[in-house]
Amino acid sequence: MCFNQKSFLKEKDVGLAMKLLYVAGRWDPTIQNEYSGSDYGAFHMLKKQADFDVVMVGPLEGNPSLIEKFFLQGYGVLTKKRLIKYYPSCLRKIGKAINQAVKDHQPDVIFSKYSSPMVHVDIDRPFVYMCDSTIQWAKKYWREFSRLGFDIMEKWEAKSIQKSDRIITFSEANAKIITSTYHKEPEQVRVMPIPAYIPAKYLPLKGSINKEIGKTLNLLLVGKRFNLRGIDIAIEVTQKLNAQGVNTKLQIVGIEGEDQEYVSFMGVFEKENPQQIKSYFDFFRVADLLIHPSRFHSAGIVISEASAFGLPTITNAVGGLATSVQHDQTGIVLPEGSSPQAYVDSIKRLINDSDRYHQYRVNARNRFDDILNWEKAGLRFAQIIKEVLP
Repeated sequence: MCFNQKSFLKEKDVGLAMKLLYVAGRWDPTIQNEYSGSDYGAFHMLKKQADFDVVMVGPLEGNPSLIEKFFLQGYGVLTKKRLIKYYPSCLRKIGKAINQAVKDHQPDVIFSKYSSPMVHVDIDRPFVYMCDSTIQWAKKYWREFSRLGFDIMEKWEAKSIQKSDRIITFSEANAKIITSTYHKEPEQVRVMPIPAYIPAKYLPLKGSINKEIGKTLNLLLVGKRFNLRGIDIAIEVTQKLNAQGVNTKLQIVGIEGEDQEYVSFMGVFEKENPQQIKSYFDFFRVADLLIHPSRFHSAGIVISEASAFGLPTITNAVGGLATSVQHDQTGIVLPEGSSPQAYVDSIKRLINDSDRYHQYRVNARNRFDDILNWEKAGLRFAQIIKEVLP
């Protein structure tokens, strides 16, 4: 078959609870190391809600037909671009699998964070779509796909958006695209900053976040993509700070690289591994500032993770980062595409204002406790889902 479907996973039996069909994409939302942390968080928090009986279909992974495979390989050779993320024949078969799950389980509501698998689903009941980014919004940063490919994928995405009764997204910027470009009614779109899932045993006590910057400024960057996450920018910022008399060290987590003066690449950490996840969160404990100079990011779970440790973030207003960070409250949001020197100047002003820095730390942790953790987000998700139920 074209897809690999796990057996349906029934999470609980709660009598008269509303049945929710959770549609996974190609990634497994039960595994924290998988592609999307928001998928993991949403799945686990929804299944904890007493009002819902959660059934999962998927993960759904496709293999192309021989004709599709040869055509797309040839297209890539000729254009040096990818055409599409999903193969059309696979989407049709995935749609059949989801339709069968709907028939078998008769859910009250359908939930997914993936649009393409929903293209061929015959939706005759409420559908809630968690959309962190749209093709229209992100395509100028995804350079591996061709213009034709983007046109095809946008049409697929538009079909799923129009089928949805509610859309949950993690930024005001993406919500604007959904309502203006995809013509979704504003009252059907809900915006909330992206939450982070942090096990309670790793969450620091609130009183422990009152950290002062020492003789060395410890910067932290977390990212898996060198160019997209602006790792080169962070390195230049570090070099400039040291050249201007600010003793600075930068630790980069999530990617391998060659260490250089003032800069250490710490590698990749597996969140399913108890020792590695502890080491991962230890970086947030010792850092003074999270630097996040992404060239595009729809939201940024790492910013919410940093907030749990009272760690302020300096970033720029690209994508949804201005929703993730509250400017001059939980960190600094520079204009989109700001130069390394702009980061340097802002950092120097901040470290020379200890009261402001301390308030950022307090605000960041308070925001995590109020809205940036998945326990609170799960309740909000449940409320939004209930809005669409008869």
